[in-house]
Amino acid sequence: MAIKDEIRKENLKLKDMPFKKKVSYIWDYYKFPIIGLIAASIFLCTFIKDYRQNRRPVYLDAILINSDLAYGYDNPLTDDYIEYAGVDTEAYNLTIDSSIVITENSYDQMTMANVQKVFAMYSAGELDVVIAPEPTADEYGAIGAHMDLTGILTDEFKKELEDKGFGIYYTTEYEEDENGTQKPVGTYPAGIYINNSEYLKKLGNGGAYATQIAAGRKPVFTITATSTRTDNALKLLRMITGR
Repeated sequence: MAIKDEIRKENLKLKDMPFKKKVSYIWDYYKFPIIGLIAASIFLCTFIKDYRQNRRPVYLDAILINSDLAYGYDNPLTDDYIEYAGVDTEAYNLTIDSSIVITENSYDQMTMANVQKVFAMYSAGELDVVIAPEPTADEYGAIGAHMDLTGILTDEFKKELEDKGFGIYYTTEYEEDENGTQKPVGTYPAGIYINNSEYLKKLGNGGAYATQIAAGRKPVFTITATSTRTDNALKLLRMITGR
């Protein structure tokens, strides 16, 4: 039977049926094509949404390493920053990832995966801000991952931070000598100690970095050496330090 005749036949069947019976008939005979159409529509909508989001410029890309927020179910930092900075989430992509846990002297699967993830993000120049306990910040500082904040932290800004109890974190700068050995040649301001942040103390169950601080590891706010969004990174620092 030709497709045209088949359609005419189905229309005649449905013509005099009550509405509920029409629905039941269509579902019984056409449910698989309908399910397929719905699935295809969902896939297409998701693809378009992801495509549009990926084409948006990035407002800020930040990570928290070894924070107590990694074990929670939400990340209030993102919502608070959106409100504080007035971010248009329809126009920009924004990520503040607090899920990264790197266990010292461990080679478990999660640690290795997160180490690789962080290094990949550093290498790709995607990251703007890294907040991590001081020993971890030292490790990344040794490979030149932190931005020199000399030209960003004005004397006035530094004094305001220090008056509120936020010390300056310095990292060691290395240069390779004629033998290929890395030699320390000095230090530079590479971050801010944020263990005194009242804002962070209110997050999670007792504070975003309560466990690390109790163990004597102060969290450090750093801007990555490759970041091109320093103004937006500083907005996050101001929010955390209460400026």
